Amino acid sequence: MVLGGIIAGVIGFAVAEMDLLRGPAEDPTAELRETIAAQEDRIATLEAVEPLQIPEVDLSGLEAQLAEIDARLAEVEARPVIVAPEGIDADQAEAYIAELSGLQQAVRTQRDEIQALIENARSVEEATAEAARRADAQAALSKIIAALEAGQPYGDVLADLEAAEVTVDPALSAPAADGVPTLAALQSQFPDEARSALAASRSADDTAGVGAFLQRSLGVRSVAPREGDDPDAVLSRAEAAVQAGDLNTALTELSTLPEPGRAAIADWLSAATARTDARDAAAALSQSLTAD
Repeated sequence: MVLGGIIAGVIGFAVAEMDLLRGPAEDPTAELRETIAAQEDRIATLEAVEPLQIPEVDLSGLEAQLAEIDARLAEVEARPVIVAPEGIDADQAEAYIAELSGLQQAVRTQRDEIQALIENARSVEEATAEAARRADAQAALSKIIAALEAGQPYGDVLADLEAAEVTVDPALSAPAADGVPTLAALQSQFPDEARSALAASRSADDTAGVGAFLQRSLGVRSVAPREGDDPDAVLSRAEAAVQAGDLNTALTELSTLPEPGRAAIADWLSAATARTDARDAAAALSQSLTAD
């Protein structure tokens, strides 16, 4: 509002002083010189204002006043050549007219400077609004990320994020009402889930032999990661990844299980996928908000 007041004052002063050009006066050039000097002081004051200290400015009124200056300048320029006052010879008249023309040009120049200041104010206002929007979005996203880690719902905060005109990935918005499972919960559930998946996979395996029979009967499984593409080896590597907090690697491993094994842990897979997808979407959004 400070900049708006200063600019309005300068423009109002210019509009008032342009009335000097409407008709003959005793010495209009002297008053115009004072006008130019006053405007130069005001423009210097404007240029000294720190842009980032400028809050919102209503520029519509200023633009209307600038249009009025333009109209008055056009009116002055369209008038016939000024007749020299009585008692002034031709040389004096030409000098008088030349000086008046120069002063008119100075007014036009200062009008352009004022217009440039208004445009700068608009640019600063737009940049400030964009910075505020990004700050609001980043603050909301930080709360969402904290809620994801804590397994808490974040629907209200998501509304704040959307209010900041941010496009939210469905992977992040879908679980907002209930939140996503915590990593600790998924880790604690996995051993039982792995046993269920292994049992289902082995039940569907018709491999003959005493070893296969004992595996199916006793439910023995590997607790340390090992190589191989059999369900036990896959689950051993997946469990190691889960305990290390690497759910993406675990899900990749588990995708190679036989269909019965995947079906047995479908709920765990869905919960883990919801968590990883939401966190990935939040990370991508955070990167986009801080990219510029």
